[in-house]
Parts: sequence; structure tokens; C-alpha cells
Amino acid sequence: MKTESFQTKTSDGVTLRGKLFIPEKPKAIVQFNCGTAAKKEFYQPFLEYLSHNGYLCCLWDYRDSGTSAPSTLKDCAYKFSDYGLLDMPAIKTFLEKQYPDLPLLLFGHSAGGQQVGLMPNLKGYKGMVGFAVSTGYLPHMPLGYKLQSFYFLNIFSPISKLFYGYVAAKRFGIMEDLPWPVLKEWRSWCGKPNYLFHPQFYGNTIPEGHYKNMPFPIHIFWATDDPISNERSVPGFWNNVKSSFNISFEKISPEEIQVKSIGHFGFFKKKMKDKLWPKGLKKLDELLTSPVEVNI
Repeated sequence: MKTESFQTKTSDGVTLRGKLFIPEKPKAIVQFNCGTAAKKEFYQPFLEYLSHNGYLCCLWDYRDSGTSAPSTLKDCAYKFSDYGLLDMPAIKTFLEKQYPDLPLLLFGHSAGGQQVGLMPNLKGYKGMVGFAVSTGYLPHMPLGYKLQSFYFLNIFSPISKLFYGYVAAKRFGIMEDLPWPVLKEWRSWCGKPNYLFHPQFYGNTIPEGHYKNMPFPIHIFWATDDPISNERSVPGFWNNVKSSFNISFEKISPEEIQVKSIGHFGFFKKKMKDKLWPKGLKKLDELLTSPVEVNI
């Protein structure tokens, strides 16, 4: 396996940067879409694992994160929905141009799976695997986490905007920093049971996209101890998504794999290499061999 840095531009001129993990004889590409304000390097061991099993993996930063972020987030006008409308499509276009002969798959974590339906160029993917892809509706969260999230979205973030001009979360060990408009749109979605599908947003502030005609099979993993993506919020999201292909779900409990916790990020931790990563690999392999040919 070798590692290469890359950069590409979105349709609105933003430069996105990331890394490619390239096996000697790749059988397919995995475009990995990170969670919101998550450091991409956290996912690197998992993608190295996939690469050692034959997948050319693409790990990249959204426009407001890591190596793709502008010199300052103060007064930055980026929006949360830019991830799906502009950034994800640009990565797909780059990969198709670089490797036109390789099949293309998606792996999304949290927002990295939520916003796939906003992409205008979904044709060509063989399928998607996701972990913790759900709504972020606060009342569906356990009380303690709900209060913590309310504090972050409605108290900490506005105060941070007042003092810094953006959500300065990194210095407090919460998550990576965010532009204020990204936080504001994300917060508004989290305030509705249907999340981005609420009429206030869906078909209004964001396009309807391809959520009603997803052109490939999808498999979603979720953990029973995840305070965000749980038994209420996972169906809360996917009940709004339609496909002529199979959309399947796999519930994972810490007890069944004999670990203390999984949570919202646990699938990708190094300690899950022998417990959960083979599950993700198996699903990618299954999708790779599934017949998908749809024009949208």
C-alpha cells in the first residue's frame, strides 16, 4: 500500500484536500465521507485496513475542516449542506477522472451518510455502507446527552460566535472548529423530528435531491449504545429515503462483541479491527458484486 496526498476543486471554486490509500492491485474505490467536525485522521486506521484488503480508499476533509479549511473561519459563509451539495460531488468527480476503470463505493459516517442524497451526481456508485446515519433530533437522545447537545448548540456556540466569529470548539476538546453558518444550519435540522426532510428545509432551503430514488443498495450499521443514532433516530431518517434497491440495517450491541461501549464513533476505533471492521469489509465486498445499473 502507498499513500498519496491530493487536492481538487469544487464547482464553486473551493479546494478540497485529502489522502489516497492505494493497494498494489485495487479492486475498487471507497470514497469515505467523515462525520461532522471529526478529524479525518481518526478514520485512517480503518481505511488502511480496507486498503490492505484491496480497496483504494479516499479520505478527505470537508471545506471547513483540516487541510481543506480556509485560513480563518471567522465570517466564513460555508453552510452545512455544502458537504453534500458541493464537496461530496467534487470528490466523486475527482475519483472518476483519476480511476475511470475502477468501481466506486461509498462509506459514510453520520453526516457523511446523511447528505449523500443531496449529491447531484449519484450515478455510478455500486452502493453505500454507513455507520450511525440517522437524524440528529435532540428529543430522541438520552436526557444527559440531550442536555449536553442543547448546551453546545444553543449556548456554547452562540457565545463562541460572539467572541471568536466562529464555533471555536477545538480548543475546548469538543470537536473540530466550525463556521457559524454551518453550525446554524445543522442546529436548525436538529430541531425537527424529520431533520433535513422537514418542509422548512426539504425542497426549500435545500433541494430534494435523490432521497426518493437512491440508485444503489445501502447497508447501515448502528450501535445500541449510541446516544445520537438510536432505535428512534435511525428509522426517523431512513423512513424518508426510498430506493428500488435494498436498504438494510444491522444493529450492533457492545455485549454481542464483548466490549464496554461502541457509541457514535466506536466502529472506527483501532480496538474494533477484529470485531467490527470485518463486518464493514464484508458488506463492501457484497456491494461490489451486486448488479447496479440505473440512470438518474
